Amino acid sequence: MKSFIKHNMYGITHCLTTDGRDSRCTYRDIYRGFFVLALAGVCICLWRNKLAVMFVRDWLAISDTACWVLCGLFELVLILAFACAAARRWHDLDIKIPSGESISSLVMNPRFWQVLAQEEGGQEKNQYGPAPAENPAPLLDAGEVQESVRRKLFAEVDGIDEIK
Repeated sequence: MKSFIKHNMYGITHCLTTDGRDSRCTYRDIYRGFFVLALAGVCICLWRNKLAVMFVRDWLAISDTACWVLCGLFELVLILAFACAAARRWHDLDIKIPSGESISSLVMNPRFWQVLAQEEGGQEKNQYGPAPAENPAPLLDAGEVQESVRRKLFAEVDGIDEIK
């Protein structure tokens, strides 16, 4: 639980930066925690007329409209933080897009999200910085790990070797 809270605080404090790399554990904690926080924000707004929420709203002098606006801003920060965490995870896996593919087609591919959540990153330093300390020692060398990730992501794309 301690690392879960630490990773979520890290995700929120780094909500506008894609610099660096995130480990699989950090990424999974961030997307699970942000899902729970997003649901909590919506529930607070939906239950804004309950006694406990009304007490906090009155204490903070927040109107009904301001409650929804703050919830919307909170959800926007969570979305930005999740997008940045996905980009840092992408950096950890060192995913390169094949020629003829676009970022939007990659993001719309469900396998992309599975790979981000399930694959272990490498231990070697890449162009985005050193490997996270939480990355385990890989059983394969760096080239084989990258090739494995490419094959999982772009199985139906011909010419995997042509990378942008």
